[in-house]
Amino acid sequence: MKDKVQQHKYTALGIITIIIWGTSAAFTRTLSTGIGAYTAASIVNIIGGIVVLISQYVNKAGLKDAKKVTKRYWTICGGLFIIYTATSYVSMSIVTGEEAVMTLVLIRFLWPLFTLILTIPILKMKASPWLIVGVLISFVGITVANMGNNGIGIRSIISNFMDGENIIAYILGFIVSLSWGLYTNLTKKYVIDMDVDGSGIFMLLSGLLLGVISFGMNEPRAFSASLLGQIVYASIVVSSLANVMWNLSIRKGNMLLVVLISNFLPIISIIMTAILLGYKMTIPHIVGAILVVIGTIWSKKCF
Repeated sequence: MKDKVQQHKYTALGIITIIIWGTSAAFTRTLSTGIGAYTAASIVNIIGGIVVLISQYVNKAGLKDAKKVTKRYWTICGGLFIIYTATSYVSMSIVTGEEAVMTLVLIRFLWPLFTLILTIPILKMKASPWLIVGVLISFVGITVANMGNNGIGIRSIISNFMDGENIIAYILGFIVSLSWGLYTNLTKKYVIDMDVDGSGIFMLLSGLLLGVISFGMNEPRAFSASLLGQIVYASIVVSSLANVMWNLSIRKGNMLLVVLISNFLPIISIIMTAILLGYKMTIPHIVGAILVVIGTIWSKKCF
């Protein structure tokens, strides 16, 4: 009975982690528009990187085999991490309009799909041809989410993406998802089963580099008590503590249930974004999020 209670506790911890991750887009938006994309990314990643490195030092884990792993891991995966971090904040800082923000959130959550697809060329995984259907369903979901009230004609759909002022933000959103998919697969390829987790170092380097870039940018840097609290939340809770909570839930909780619920992150994220930013959720966004989830789950079943 006691073991069952403990399992439920750690399962609940995993669900809380998923909700925390669901809030990340909203806080990325408020921080990047409040103090600037590069400034926000720099501060959050420097603090987060230091926290992760201290945790690794205390637990004596994560860097034991740092010298054994190939240099490609540090250069390629490190570079991808920097690209992911920069595009994540910049895309959220330049997107305009509530509907466009919600669409961008969904685009950013295509990373599980890209991660699956990229296992084929990088990890030589085998997939059923039906994978194409899962990919199409997810992209239809993004298209539906971007429709708004402009109709469903082909010309309207193309116009919404290509002629709008948010095309650059959407492209950067796709780069966010693609870069994380590449990072995940290449990490698995290079690290294999070695005790190496360079995320803390990558976060610190990303923060320092983006901090240098921020000095050449005309960013608002309108710091306030609220934004300082969000910086602490984003750097410590989202970037560091959530990963610890997730690992505990996977090891000691109901892993199947937690992983199943994690598939619904796109839906959870747009709900949390709408709540935290005070945005109105539209039917196209809800339907689009559901389609992205269906496409991702379908794609997982093809391996």
